[in-house]
Amino acid sequence: MILQKTKFRPCEPEDRYAILALQRRAFGGEGEAQLVDALLDGPLECISMVAELDGMIVGHVLLSRLVGPERALALAPLGVDPEWRDFLIGTELTNRAIAKARDEDWHAIFVVGDPVYYGRFGFKADLAEHVGTPYPGPHFMALELVPGAVADYRGDVRYAEAFEGV
Repeated sequence: MILQKTKFRPCEPEDRYAILALQRRAFGGEGEAQLVDALLDGPLECISMVAELDGMIVGHVLLSRLVGPERALALAPLGVDPEWRDFLIGTELTNRAIAKARDEDWHAIFVVGDPVYYGRFGFKADLAEHVGTPYPGPHFMALELVPGAVADYRGDVRYAEAFEGV
């Protein structure tokens, strides 16, 4: 029922303060809010989507261009208000962000996160094993939106400078 009442949409400039407040609540600090703020101000292409319930922003996901495989994105952060975490809002935001990335002809998405959670969407650590990253290990995963976009790539990924402080 909650999911049916939730509006999922691209973020608007007037959402910014609500998004930053949400990220602070979701992560219990300033790190992710500062990351979002810097990425939204930065020169890189982004996909930024919100979940709105009764006029309140209860979820936000951000995908930003990274340097590496052609037309690749980094998914970070995904934040959901702690009061609304049990209602599949993060799942729906992630599904919609992936669909939007496909629609906009992006080729791959990388994420650093829980393998069980992100594995549901098709992210795989073994797909990203050969990619150089500042975040190596089983939590660094990739999702190909175009076959071979990651599997055939040899090299590193470089995240936006904003990630360096997080």
